[in-house]
Amino acid sequence: MTHITTKKIASSGLWLTASFGFAKVSQLVAQIFLARLLSPEDFGVWGMVSIVTTLSALFKDAAIAMVLVQRGLDDKKLVNAVYSLGVNISVVMFIVQALAGFPLAKFFDRPLVFPLTLTVACIFLIGAGAGSHGAVLQRQMKFRELAITDSCAGFARFAGAVVCAFFGGGVWCFAVAEVTMSIVDALLKRYFSGYSFQYHFKPDKQAIREVRAYISSLIGINLAVYVNTNADNLIIGRLIGATSLGYYNLAYQLAMLPTFALSQINRINLSVMSQRDDDGRKIYLCQMLEMYAVLYAAVYGVGFVVAPWIIPLVYGEQWKAAVSIFQIVMIFAYARGFMSILGTALNAIDKPNINAAINWILVPLSIPAFFVGANLGGVRGVACAVALVMGIGASVWFWLAVSHAAKWNIMDLLKPVILPTLTITIALLTVINLPLSASLDFLQALLLIAIYVVILSIFSMGRIPRLCVNLVKRFLSKQASGEKS
Repeated sequence: MTHITTKKIASSGLWLTASFGFAKVSQLVAQIFLARLLSPEDFGVWGMVSIVTTLSALFKDAAIAMVLVQRGLDDKKLVNAVYSLGVNISVVMFIVQALAGFPLAKFFDRPLVFPLTLTVACIFLIGAGAGSHGAVLQRQMKFRELAITDSCAGFARFAGAVVCAFFGGGVWCFAVAEVTMSIVDALLKRYFSGYSFQYHFKPDKQAIREVRAYISSLIGINLAVYVNTNADNLIIGRLIGATSLGYYNLAYQLAMLPTFALSQINRINLSVMSQRDDDGRKIYLCQMLEMYAVLYAAVYGVGFVVAPWIIPLVYGEQWKAAVSIFQIVMIFAYARGFMSILGTALNAIDKPNINAAINWILVPLSIPAFFVGANLGGVRGVACAVALVMGIGASVWFWLAVSHAAKWNIMDLLKPVILPTLTITIALLTVINLPLSASLDFLQALLLIAIYVVILSIFSMGRIPRLCVNLVKRFLSKQASGEKS
């Protein structure tokens, strides 16, 4: 078992956060660059392609290999069986996605969707087996190597998109970016892992049987999340059109950007909670929930007030229609972060089946809600449905499920997030109702943070500010001692 210390957790978090920041900043710059060269319709066409590519990605061997993070690497027969299964599924998914592109193009009446989908399918062949190498690095807490991989892959994605756009590639920029990123990611994971897998065309049945339920639950979780988070794209693209889907995709990606960063931290969370006892998991989970709430409430609050002027300024006036969509989807994005942490906890305590069940039960609720939203309010109506059903409603369900599965008091899990959430709500209501002139809109963000910090400090009796300061000091001191040693 890997020896896990506070210093190792903090160092891992820093590496992953830094790499994610670098990758996402480069992606954001590329997105801004492309938004000025391409039309909302081009973004909408790629949104149509992503419906099938996102579904296929759920079956990448990286998803299957997560069982190695939870179970460990001691059983060589199991490790090789999971690796072999991942490679086989990757080849099958290449064929499936290549074939799925044609009916998708017919459904949307966009012929270009087919060759784009076929091209992106190549990432399955490129990355076959790389997921198992990544799982080895994650289990061994080698997050520095994972961070380097993520950073290089992110830069490759940025470079591929920009170079293709420079030479007039149009919507093909997105496909080139994905393929380029996949090549770099696969090569570096294999290099840093150095693990010697043995491939068998027919994986060991007994070994697969031992983890079949866990793998099936992980795939079930991903499938349900896919349906719930992509049905909106399908409905908008079919009923409202590619241009509206382009606005929605941009707004969604921007709103989810901070929460995507959490996915990196959850890689650490799964490794840590999988190797702790019940009390240790609960303490760690509550700490993660509180830190997320304190930080992300402020991030999303600032994003809400600056969106009306920053999005048109950065992306151009043609994207102004995305502002209100962005503000609505942020409610879902904030709630999604809690669900991500809680879902990771369920996986760590060997209850991924409950995680999957929650997401699947949401499917018959979300799809009708998206249809109703589209018919009543267009693309904004769909955004409202996403915020209410997949955001607020689903997050409450996750808290209840984790509390029941782990036999923890639900109030112990809710308490860390109540104060930051209520505080940012009060701060937002105060700021947006102030009669500030348009030229002073940027002051709203400063005023919002001031109100948030003051109220949070008063009602926590200074505990939360001290917690943040002590965490930073402890981390810096450990980093300094590590450098000296």
